[in-house]
Amino acid sequence: MSLREKLLDALIDGHLGKGIVVTRQELIVHFPEEPVTYTGVFLSNSEIKTGSHSPTYEHFTIRAGRGRYRIHPQALFERMRERHILKDDEHPSNGFMTCSRENDP
Repeated sequence: MSLREKLLDALIDGHLGKGIVVTRQELIVHFPEEPVTYTGVFLSNSEIKTGSHSPTYEHFTIRAGRGRYRIHPQALFERMRERHILKDDEHPSNGFMTCSRENDP
């Protein structure tokens, strides 16, 4: 299992991060079996905005501050589908979190 999959699973299961935000230090501490040289740069190298800087990484993080990153919700949805938490055609917001400007007060 890749570190990306382990990270997403830990977030989904509530073992890591605060909501969709995780820190570099939390990642290092949560995965002591991985080299710090890898976990220490994993979130920054996975940044969506890094573009070709880290071509071997899947880009799914958004920097939220020094050492803090948001995980893109689509990455979480895809992992939840892979784990069969969600059906292929299901989206967590279907039916209970829909918003429409027309209905805003």
